[in-house]
Amino acid sequence: MGRLMGRCAFFGMVMLVCLASSGCLFGGEMPPSEAGGGISVMTYDSAGKERQEVFAHPPQRVVAIWQNDVETVLALGAGGALVAAVGVPYTECLLPEYRDAYARIPLRQMEMPSVEELLMLRPDLILGWYSTFSDRVTKSTDFWQARGIHTYMPTSSMGRKGKHTIAGECRYILDLGCILGKEARAEELVQKMREEIRYVQDRTQGRARPRTLIIERMGNQFMSYGADTLAADILRHVNGEPLSYDRYIGFEQVVEANPNVVFLIVSENRYKEAEAIRQDFLEDPAFQDVRAVQEGRVYVLPLYLVYASATRTYDGIRAMAQGLYPDLYEGARR
Repeated sequence: MGRLMGRCAFFGMVMLVCLASSGCLFGGEMPPSEAGGGISVMTYDSAGKERQEVFAHPPQRVVAIWQNDVETVLALGAGGALVAAVGVPYTECLLPEYRDAYARIPLRQMEMPSVEELLMLRPDLILGWYSTFSDRVTKSTDFWQARGIHTYMPTSSMGRKGKHTIAGECRYILDLGCILGKEARAEELVQKMREEIRYVQDRTQGRARPRTLIIERMGNQFMSYGADTLAADILRHVNGEPLSYDRYIGFEQVVEANPNVVFLIVSENRYKEAEAIRQDFLEDPAFQDVRAVQEGRVYVLPLYLVYASATRTYDGIRAMAQGLYPDLYEGARR
């Protein structure tokens, strides 16, 4: 994460290069029509190939699709540029300090707008996941690029394509800070994560790392968040030991794993059922011999804390650390 420490700023005719490791480059490849400077960030196209996205100035009409994109723009203090926020299940999913700014966004809805509706918004940037930019959802990146509309997607939204890390989420925040002209605020958000990780690591050094299962209920089986997921990377950073299995595991494997701690992930359509999901797991006869159940160390995490979580990665770090080492957060600590 130390490679992400630089800052970047817009400039006129002087061409600088900074934050190369985070993907934010000044004076990079510019469109033929651009005579001045600008910024260039690395992102992906709909085929999953890396591409440089060049911005002559901060976007003024942004469409943010899914909660990580919406909340990151708000956290950076650029909510005034949002013309649409799509995919926030309900306002309570957002941190309280961002809800007023969210309420001022002209279009707020859970369902995906049609291509025609998006075009009517006249965006100059669309933020979304890898799955967003397909013909089944909002059309490809090429479609929007051909109309002069920038696109950007976080690496962590690309499903099983590669390893997803806290460093990748930090890069995403720093990239958006560059794009939106909010570099200093982006660095503050990233530094806050670094400090929380340092706090946990310093105070758990030498302690036994709790064996931890990160799973999501899928009917009569569970989806396992394995070694290459962001959830597992967060867990490792707070000195937990992630138990990695095939993508899907059955009840028997959960019992055989006998973890010290279980984190149950819930997706957006079940956020309000979180406590009921936890109780169902704790009371299921199949899991009564599991150590985590016997000791009451089963916790529920909303998906937005551990998948393409951006600024909410900080909350994911704290939630996992507290589940692993409750004593670190007792009393009035932080």
